[in-house]
Amino acid sequence: MTKPVYVFSGFLDSGKTTAIKGTLRNPRFNEGESSLIICFEQGDVEYEEKFLKLTNSQVLYLDSVNDLTIEKQKQIDKEYDVERIFIELNGMEDDNILYNTGFIKDWELAQTLTTIDASKFTIFMQNMRQFLYNHVVNAEVVILNRSDGVDKRYLRNNLKSINQYIELIYEDKNGNVTNKIEDELFDTSKDLDISDMDYGLWFMDAVDNPMKYDKKNLSIKVKYAGKIDEYDNVLIMGRKAMVCCAEDITDIALPCLGLHEKDIDKDKYYKLSGVARCIQNEEGIKMCALNVKKFEVADAPKDELVTFN
Repeated sequence: MTKPVYVFSGFLDSGKTTAIKGTLRNPRFNEGESSLIICFEQGDVEYEEKFLKLTNSQVLYLDSVNDLTIEKQKQIDKEYDVERIFIELNGMEDDNILYNTGFIKDWELAQTLTTIDASKFTIFMQNMRQFLYNHVVNAEVVILNRSDGVDKRYLRNNLKSINQYIELIYEDKNGNVTNKIEDELFDTSKDLDISDMDYGLWFMDAVDNPMKYDKKNLSIKVKYAGKIDEYDNVLIMGRKAMVCCAEDITDIALPCLGLHEKDIDKDKYYKLSGVARCIQNEEGIKMCALNVKKFEVADAPKDELVTFN
């Protein structure tokens, strides 16, 4: 039986144990399945016997991630009859040791999460940048707890520079999920120049809230994605996106008015500037379009493929 492996990393007292305990207490995640927690450090929060019994879990403490060799994994697999594995890494060890070692065939990496005390983020950046990098570069999700009053744009920009594919979750000091920077990022009270990194984020916001951008000045970097046969001055312009996996690539694009196919090199990117409009298609669905006032050839984005996490 294949066992999913969930890896939690982060500095000591960043909330790893709390996150694991919260996950195992969640009835939507835990319906009685047996779990093993492999822990490489002990912080202020513990795995009490009452909690372990309640969640049908066991805990195994090891000294170092170097100890979790393939042979050790095989031994654990024989000794612990469980359905899934949680790994709590030591914040002062290199997470890459685990990923370089890999897992036995019956263990399958399901998700990697990193917890960060947002109130100490600047200190981490200044004094423990390499360790912070090691925690974030392999993560799929980063939970930023204690983020009350912290500049979310600063957090996001620094973390996305390490790993642009991560999903960021912000929590306050009480553990409640707060607004993401995405909710604040696209301020339509001023002209918007969408960065390459933010294109996917902006596009999804425009799909969900087309009226938000109606009559707003907007600049985006896109390339040719198609045309509408009925109109010779409307092109579909956008970028390629990985929706869920490498085999699932699609265009995330919008109608751009004022462009003619003869003026566009289909292999090049263009910086388009104009006024966004909320329009309605034949099915009555509202969408965002761009009335182009200016366009020019632009360099390709550093990563041409947009991803969503």
